[in-house]
Amino acid sequence: MPVTDLSCGTLRYQPLPRNCGLRTTTRVHRYIRLLELAISVYVLVAIIKKRLKIDVSFYTILQILSRIIFK
Repeated sequence: MPVTDLSCGTLRYQPLPRNCGLRTTTRVHRYIRLLELAISVYVLVAIIKKRLKIDVSFYTILQILSRIIFK
């Protein structure tokens, strides 16, 4: 399970460990990894959009990235 540490004002994320004692299937692990990837891409696009001050919507940026990556 993700662990957060708010004691010093920072938020740290640790991915779900493989041997956490939960009886989960490979399908659940795949879903968790897919969710982690989607969240990280969304955050990365948000950071890029803010730093470059782009006025294009998230949806448009994600569509452009998917066209570039999957072609």
